[in-house]
Order: sequence, then structure tokens, then C-alpha cells
Amino acid sequence: MNAYKKVILLVFFILLSCKKNTKEIIQYDAEGKIVSKVYGNPAEFIDSIFYYKNGVVDSKMVTNKLNKLSFYVKYYDGKNIVSEGNTINKLKDNKWKYYNSKNKVEKVVEYKNICGEEYPNQEWNYDSKGNLDIPNSSFFSYTFKNSKFGSKVKNELIIKYVPLIKKKGVISLIYFSPDFDNKFCNIDKIKKNGLKSSGNDISFKINISFKNKGKKYFRGYIEEHFYEDTNNKEVVNHKTRKVYIDIPIIVN
Repeated sequence: MNAYKKVILLVFFILLSCKKNTKEIIQYDAEGKIVSKVYGNPAEFIDSIFYYKNGVVDSKMVTNKLNKLSFYVKYYDGKNIVSEGNTINKLKDNKWKYYNSKNKVEKVVEYKNICGEEYPNQEWNYDSKGNLDIPNSSFFSYTFKNSKFGSKVKNELIIKYVPLIKKKGVISLIYFSPDFDNKFCNIDKIKKNGLKSSGNDISFKINISFKNKGKKYFRGYIEEHFYEDTNNKEVVNHKTRKVYIDIPIIVN
């Protein structure tokens, strides 16, 4: 047997082995309709899961092979996709896309895990032409004065914020600390710095530096306050909202 035929047989054997290890498990309801299909080897690794409603795919979950608790999920309404995004341990994570009836993105929402709970952190809305609808959006953007970070060298961080409440009387402040943990569980327990927004547009300018080289993070949150008068002169409605900031930085 020549080398070429050996390679062909080896490839065939690998494919056959994979096919044997990959299983399709179908679950039915009491009426005999398909509820779900699971692909993979449940004892080792689930590759994907399809959920059905009235015989049509309702949602699809694909496993992240680097993290068994992470799935990329798509939800459907008939043949149309409704939303899609990543989950970690059943919580929505990072940016999710939401679609209209014409299968066009009408909204993007960033979700964060804040102390073990799913939190809608930022939101970008789009009009029928696909343009960003700023009056109905709320998000932040940031830039650094210097693109490169050096240890023990100050660099200016500029954060611009589009608030959720776009009325007079809104006060926005930013709080930050190098000791905030990555899920912001300890923000009420440790000392932090704070700044009030400046200018007609909400913006913050912060000088930051790091002693050591390596991967660092700037962590903080914007706290948005809105005070509204009521018919009762002794009562004022107060609304507040937090937007969490977690910026990775490489210090050379």
C-alpha cells in the first residue's frame, strides 16, 4: 500500500471515529413533537443544542470549545432571527444584537456580569436606514492622549458619555479605583476617586499611570442622576443609573 492510500485510509478512519463519537439526542413532548436536539457526546462535550416550538427552531446554542459554560445563542421567530449573542453560565455576555421583522439590526445591547447578575450596561439603537439613533441610545467612548503606555508615566484618559436621560437637571459623575474587582462587587466597600462631568457634552478627563509593566485595567462607573419636580413641593423624584467601565491597558 503506497503512502497516498495510507493517508486516505487514515483520514477516513478519523472521520468515522468522530462520527461515532458525535451523537444526536432528540427529545419529544407528550404529543410526539420535537422539543430539542442535542449534538455531541453528552458525557464529554456538547457541540450544539436546538430547541423547537411547534416543529420550528426556536433557538440555537453553540458551545464555546474553550469554555464549556459559554454558548453563542440565536433566538428565532419562525424563519426570522430575533436576537443573538454570547452567554456565560446562562447570563448574557458582551454585545447582543436585536433584529426587526426585516432581519436588520435595530438595537445592540452590551451586557455585563455585575457581581453575579446580568446587567444591561450600554445600548445602541439604529433607525430604519441603519444609522445610529443617538437620542435613543446610551453609551460611552474613550480615547487616550498617548496611544502607548509606559510604566510610571501619566497618560490622559478621555471618556465621553451619552446619557440615558437627556433632559436638563441630569448630573453625571464618574467613580474609579485600581482596586475595583472585575465584577464590581466591592465598589461600596473601598475608597474611590470621583469627578463631575465637564462641558455641555458629558466628558471626563482622568490622568492615570501604572507602576509596573503588563496587562492592566482601568475600572470605574458613571453614575447618572436625574431630579424631577412633582406636584408636591416637598417631594422630588430621583432616578439614578450606573454604567460600568472596564478598559484593558497594556503597559510597556
